[in-house]
Amino acid sequence: MHISKDSRNINLKRTILIPEVDIYIYQPNRITNAIYDYSLIQERLLNALIFKLQDAIKEHWNGHDYTRLSLFQEFQNDKTYSFQILLKEISTPQNYAHVKDAIKGLASIIVEIPYRDEYTKKQMLHYTGLIRANVPKDNERTSYIEIEIEKEVAKLLIEIDINKQGQPINYTRFGYEIAQHASSKYTSRIYKLICSWKKKGGFIIRLEDFRQWLGIEGKYKYYNDFKKHILLPVQKELLEKADCWFNCQEAGFASKDGNSVTHLHFKIITMELMEQEGKQIEYVKYLLRTHYHFTEKHLDALNPILCGSNAKGIITKLLHLSEYISNKNIKITDIPSYVITTLNNEFEPYLDESKF
Repeated sequence: MHISKDSRNINLKRTILIPEVDIYIYQPNRITNAIYDYSLIQERLLNALIFKLQDAIKEHWNGHDYTRLSLFQEFQNDKTYSFQILLKEISTPQNYAHVKDAIKGLASIIVEIPYRDEYTKKQMLHYTGLIRANVPKDNERTSYIEIEIEKEVAKLLIEIDINKQGQPINYTRFGYEIAQHASSKYTSRIYKLICSWKKKGGFIIRLEDFRQWLGIEGKYKYYNDFKKHILLPVQKELLEKADCWFNCQEAGFASKDGNSVTHLHFKIITMELMEQEGKQIEYVKYLLRTHYHFTEKHLDALNPILCGSNAKGIITKLLHLSEYISNKNIKITDIPSYVITTLNNEFEPYLDESKF
């Protein structure tokens, strides 16, 4: 569920929404950090399975034996667990054929899961086909997908690490609906990754490792292509729909060795962070100064629209303007003036409407 940021902004070309997150769920970081290349439907199926396992995750979190839950009781003598996932959690009936194709290929996809051996304490890698599935032959709206997972794999999905004080560590808390309704598999995965680092405010990752984690080592060889096809679309979707996001256009996001980008510096942005002491507006001003050559005189020209209710919409617009301005076929001689005119034209009407 989402709520409008400002009901007065009825002339926005695209409605800017703030997520009202109804359901937060938890998963071990070993799953967040796992290396695999799922399709969007396969990613949604994994999310739905993690959602299904929440009671078990919380039981283990609290030091209880989750295998005593009714969900697991009938499989005490089996090597696998079996769960039913509603088809509507994954896709619409119109896409049922695609769902079946995606599930058909699921068992053959190898997943690399990092974990620590509970006895030797060594860092290990577990290679597995994560889940198997049975699907009904007919296309029924109320159909279930039957998921099978080995018990050893289930432990990796369920058992969040506990420290010496009995507190859970190394886990990811994320909005289920945000991940599940993402329009791209990369959005879902990167959203969960930045959620895992939210408390620390950010992280640094080698570009090579990031590509491997996404399962796209052989795609988008040049960073500009990677940024265009992966980072910018994910950033745009998270900015509009999620409770946290990043800015890959911020100075210092990509660090280089010579001409090659080697590391990505993810600073995790949240509404809470931006709302503290007017940081929403300060962030807008920072973008304008850093990327659009604004002086204080230029900022003064935007004072009428630089208010909290417009901030996120302005940030979204600036992302689009950055792509437009960077187009080599478009010549803009006075970038600050162009940005001022564009923003005032788009956001001034909302202020006028608020007077009535």
